[in-house]
Amino acid sequence: MSDIVADLLRLSEDPNTDPRSRRRQTMERLVHALLRMADSQFGPEDAQSRQSLVHLTTIIRDMATRIAEADDATFSAIVREAAMLIRSLERRRTYAARFTVH
Repeated sequence: MSDIVADLLRLSEDPNTDPRSRRRQTMERLVHALLRMADSQFGPEDAQSRQSLVHLTTIIRDMATRIAEADDATFSAIVREAAMLIRSLERRRTYAARFTVH
């Protein structure tokens, strides 16, 4: 999943695409990545965590157009925060996997 972080950061800075289109694509990929993580990462015992992530993702999806139209500093800050969230969720999954019996 770390590829998604690199992809988000690369896409948000790609000078070869229309900035507005590029930003919108970045937000769509972010939303899809977070929803995939919510579906695959949380079991029944983590229902509250899953619900919180889905709620955050819904907010991001609903605000995607406004985020895409934000000034450069704000948009970059949001993408960096999203990348940190994804990395944190990846670390959590890796940590939990060590204790999972297959």
